[in-house]
Amino acid sequence: MKVAVKQIYTSVACNRVPEIADWNRDGFICYGASNAVVIYDTNLKGQDPLQVLSHHCSKVNSVKWLQKSDTCTELLSCSADKTAAIWTLNNGTWKVTSQLTGHNDGVTCINGVYLDADDLMVYTGSIDSTVRVWERKNGTTAHKQTINLHSGLCLTLHAHILPIANKPILFCALDDHKIHIFSEEDEYHRVHMLVGHEDWVRGLDVVGVDDNTIMLASASQDTYIRLWRIQSHEDKTVEGIKVEEKVFQAYGIKWSVKLDAVLAGHEGWVYGVQWQKVLDKANDQPIYRLLSSSLDKTIIIWQPESHGGVWVESVRVGEVGGNGLGFYGSRFGQDAFMGHGYNGSLHIWKLDKETNQWQPSVVVGGHFSGVEDIRWEGQGRYLLSVSLDQTTRLHAPWNRPDGGGAEWHELCRAQVHGYDVCAAASLSAARFVSAADEKVLRVFRAPHNFLHNFRNIVGEALVGEDDAGPEGASVPSLGLSNKAVFSGEEHTSGDDNDGYFVPIELTEPPTEETLMQNTLWPETHKLYGHGYEVRCADASADGALLASAARAALAAHAAVLLWDTSNWQQIQKLVSHNLTVTQLAFSPDSRRLLSVSRDRRWTVFQRIRDSNLFEIAASTDKTNGIHTRIIWCCAWAWDGSMFGTGSRDGKLCIWSKADTTSDSTLRDYSLLGKPLEVPNTSITALTFAPLQRESQILAVGFESGVIRIYNFDSIWSLLHELDNSAAHHLTVKRLFFRPPRKDSNKELYLASCGSDHFVRINNIILS
Repeated sequence: MKVAVKQIYTSVACNRVPEIADWNRDGFICYGASNAVVIYDTNLKGQDPLQVLSHHCSKVNSVKWLQKSDTCTELLSCSADKTAAIWTLNNGTWKVTSQLTGHNDGVTCINGVYLDADDLMVYTGSIDSTVRVWERKNGTTAHKQTINLHSGLCLTLHAHILPIANKPILFCALDDHKIHIFSEEDEYHRVHMLVGHEDWVRGLDVVGVDDNTIMLASASQDTYIRLWRIQSHEDKTVEGIKVEEKVFQAYGIKWSVKLDAVLAGHEGWVYGVQWQKVLDKANDQPIYRLLSSSLDKTIIIWQPESHGGVWVESVRVGEVGGNGLGFYGSRFGQDAFMGHGYNGSLHIWKLDKETNQWQPSVVVGGHFSGVEDIRWEGQGRYLLSVSLDQTTRLHAPWNRPDGGGAEWHELCRAQVHGYDVCAAASLSAARFVSAADEKVLRVFRAPHNFLHNFRNIVGEALVGEDDAGPEGASVPSLGLSNKAVFSGEEHTSGDDNDGYFVPIELTEPPTEETLMQNTLWPETHKLYGHGYEVRCADASADGALLASAARAALAAHAAVLLWDTSNWQQIQKLVSHNLTVTQLAFSPDSRRLLSVSRDRRWTVFQRIRDSNLFEIAASTDKTNGIHTRIIWCCAWAWDGSMFGTGSRDGKLCIWSKADTTSDSTLRDYSLLGKPLEVPNTSITALTFAPLQRESQILAVGFESGVIRIYNFDSIWSLLHELDNSAAHHLTVKRLFFRPPRKDSNKELYLASCGSDHFVRINNIILS
């Protein structure tokens, strides 16, 4: 049997640091997401536009395109793993062509310039108080020099080819509020310091003005942007009086520096600046624009009033309300610009040529912290994900009106919470339960506005939109519960107007601002009963029962609680385990409940005939348990004939009902075939494919982030492996195949989530 894998959907936010995203002239955005570099093709429609490059072993701190005049086939990345990398595009594949190692601590900033067609200078700044210079000549990269900053810290750096001399000049913003200028005579040394900012400088960019002049823009936490004009120096005397200028020498040429302008328009720390040089077709003169982003939730485009006039803001966009904290950076694109926000979100504004207005456009997004759990809706129409970033998000396919096919997007953020969310269970098309780092489970119901917009975007009705339900939901000030908002009362509340719900009509996926404020689901119930933080939950296939378990060090606290979803009463406490239950799974017929625990045991509870109560049907103990470490995961086969358990000792066991068994605790369950043993790793997620066939197809997720597809026919055979770039680069937390659909012609959609912040859907094609 052959297995092919097609990437359907990748959802992830960018890391929450400045200079983590860059946009090149070909329309590609690159950004750092956890330890990976993601390349986002903004021109691609109707399929997944993201490509994931896994290489670094720790958080990526900065990525930069290396732009040649016509093409862009290289990029730089640096990471907290003390290394930097040069990536090169070769035959459609991105590969690391040079790994830059030598720093003693995390590398925080990186920049590079081409000296000619292929030779390259790269500069890396690190927490180890050094800036390292690397040179690539004739395809070989070597470390050239270490600039010691003594106890100083380089916050950002920028390199540019100095005119006349045609050699690189390096600007470093240190933690003394000054910008230090370095040039190379045999080796790099400091030639000047720019003084003026009153707080840390966090953004630098340089543009060439003419044959002997460059302009440097610096953005600072003092809320100001300063523009410095650097040009070759001529001694000027005005009637015998010498004009005072700051002068420095580089490459045997005298250069004068003068402060051209101070731009005051932001009210918060300014993190990013970028120049754009465009040609004014009317008079064939270049126009200079400057893009700046700030924590005051705004992005501004600055432009001189007329040629050489006063700098004024020509465009100002941003976020209103919500729980964001502004922008970490921004970049120009083709007739567009992009900002990346405090919550890792990407925002793109495009210029509408007819109205000459900047409009927000549909963009990719995702979680900015580890994703703990995912759930398909019963018919596979959407996927829910919950994360340590304190949100619950809903992903579904958008059928593009231009006929470009289905494109998956985040359609709503049903819950924005005050605690890290760790588990979810889907009850019906319009109801789900989530559990966070608290003792309570919360029940949510889809509001009318969401159901209406879901039908507009996806083209399918989830349930009948009864008008009696709430229109939407809002979170009151200092509150954790989503409060229902009914039709006609949207604007009645005067005191609670922060982040207040406004119903909106959507025909395409919502923007980040809309997601944060207008897509919450109202909370209908809170379930109290656990003595410690809830860790896992599962709902029966018929939606009638919910099981949940909490963190525990004693048998009394490790009990599984059963809830009746018709009235939300707790109906039973199932006591079997001694430590935290790590996962729960109802069988497809809703008649059995499987639990696995840190105590290395599993238990099957059987439903008592004609009731909603359960009793222990089978369990393992020290004598018959195969697992010697924590059992992390469990899953039922789609026909309920067998189940699997995976553990920290790298063992995966399949258990099924046997005709006879002599063991008293196992009753009528026994091990099927031999366990799959994968040494030196932990099995953290597993799921069975929904297929009617003799042997079973399983997807298995590992602590290393890889996902393997196995065939099990009393013996194990590996069919395919998804590596760290195709699957995850940190622990795989959950795997689920999409429930079979009437129209799906046997397509297997595998959803996965991991500690690396990613939610992914892959199409597994068997032949």
